[in-house]
Amino acid sequence: MRMSPAVALIIVLSQSVVLLLFSSVSLHDWLAASSLPTIPLVPVSSTQAVIGAVIGIGLIKGGRGLNWGIIGKIVAGWITAPLMAMLICFICLFFLENVFNQTVFLP
Repeated sequence: MRMSPAVALIIVLSQSVVLLLFSSVSLHDWLAASSLPTIPLVPVSSTQAVIGAVIGIGLIKGGRGLNWGIIGKIVAGWITAPLMAMLICFICLFFLENVFNQTVFLP
């Protein structure tokens, strides 16, 4: 998608707001003290926040400037990366327990 400096500024500001909302302990405590629903304190990927902002602005502009093939590859990467990490951890745990005769305790 083609971006102007104003659009890039909006994307960076939206990324900052998302990261602040999901990482601010002070905001969480203030909302809880005010009897308001709290925002969960969870890790948020800044890359996903930026890509979400770009897709959101692209959809507002009609969606014609978005390259859906690239977006599909990005989403596929978001799905396959944790699955590959799980597989690698499983293989490493197998070797640790069976090849090196180590006992691994899982909580």
